[in-house]
Amino acid sequence: MYLKALFYSKLIPILLAFIVVGCAISSPSQKQQSSPSESHLEGTFVLDQQKAPPHDIQSIHLHPKGQPGQAPIMELNTTQKLLLSFDYLGTQNRRFRVTVDHYDKNWNRSGIGPNTYLDSFSATTIQSSKISFVQRPSYHHVEFSFPNNELQPAVSGNYLIKVYSADDNSLLFSMPFFVTENEGQIETTVDRLFAQRNDGRPLDQLFSTYSYPDFVAYPQFDLSMSFVPNQFWGRTKQVEFLDTITPGQLRGYIERDNAFVGNYEFKHLDLQNFDVNAQQILEHQPGVTPPRVILRRDVQNLDTTPNRSKAAVNKGVPDDDRNSNYAQVEFRLQADDSISPSSEIYIVGHFNNWMINDLNRMRFDSEKQMWTGRALIKQGIYAYKYVIVKNNQVDDLALDQGFLSAQQEYLTFIYFKDPDQNFDRLLKTDRVIKR
Repeated sequence: MYLKALFYSKLIPILLAFIVVGCAISSPSQKQQSSPSESHLEGTFVLDQQKAPPHDIQSIHLHPKGQPGQAPIMELNTTQKLLLSFDYLGTQNRRFRVTVDHYDKNWNRSGIGPNTYLDSFSATTIQSSKISFVQRPSYHHVEFSFPNNELQPAVSGNYLIKVYSADDNSLLFSMPFFVTENEGQIETTVDRLFAQRNDGRPLDQLFSTYSYPDFVAYPQFDLSMSFVPNQFWGRTKQVEFLDTITPGQLRGYIERDNAFVGNYEFKHLDLQNFDVNAQQILEHQPGVTPPRVILRRDVQNLDTTPNRSKAAVNKGVPDDDRNSNYAQVEFRLQADDSISPSSEIYIVGHFNNWMINDLNRMRFDSEKQMWTGRALIKQGIYAYKYVIVKNNQVDDLALDQGFLSAQQEYLTFIYFKDPDQNFDRLLKTDRVIKR
């Protein structure tokens, strides 16, 4: 608990600042008449099972400890740990309850219970956090690493970690993670195909060969394979045809008509500081709470701020320094006449966990002939995109024809249907980068 003298000396100005932040976040200009539900949209980046956080929970990040930006995958029965971190806006200490659930390869709840998939308690509590040194707005930074004595997965597979408010037991947010057994050997290759689409975009066709362990007796029935692009778990593709002709090997690939877009594009956002610069930041208004940052415009058919660091473009890393501040960041997009002013355009990126959120919906400014939208973002490095929602379908290609291509990250997952306990074990994962 923090010193009472320090707390009371800061209470009044912090409360005033927090009230202003609340107004900034929920101002009429940010509210929309309707909000699309992630679970009812087709083509979303996240799983239907994921719960979006409330507005006072920010900068959620789940990754292997010491490897920010990497997929949340750990090996069973090793010293590897995952680190969950997030901020909550406010000045008072809060307690959070954490649980995990086990899922099958298709993200349905598996048939095994906590006594089988956990070698620990079924829930634990986060009681400590560190208050920020900044006051505009003030926030608490929370870090929780596992496995630990209170939370220890006992089997491999797909998991969902859920964070609740300990005060009213309301679910705040959830994130997927994966536990692998690291069994067998795998090699994944990517063939880039051209002249396959009408819009001229190349396709990435993935091929994978898995040498499976001896305990797999019926690979054609018990093994399965899936591919994931750029850690977009909602866009996982199952391999429908698997070749087991070669003894001891499983081969799989995705068909050309189901291949991934090869030059899938990201916009790079460097917010390590809020200083005005020639690259991205047009204006910085530090005198308001939270500080306001206005970005230089993005143009649909012209990238005015080309990214020079492709290696980091699809990794989102918020700063964990408690000196780091938040800003209300204004995005501006100039689109061509084919985009109707009544279109539903949203900003998505690592700063909102690639979730389509009403607070990040853009509006068309008829005077400036430009789309504008906002997001509350902590200092750090991020990737983002503009997407259109139409007829419950997410179109994430229409607005980025002019953005520079980024490297693509593909993950391969090999599952084994355990014949004894009837659940999907995750035997092996593979990661390949295509530039």
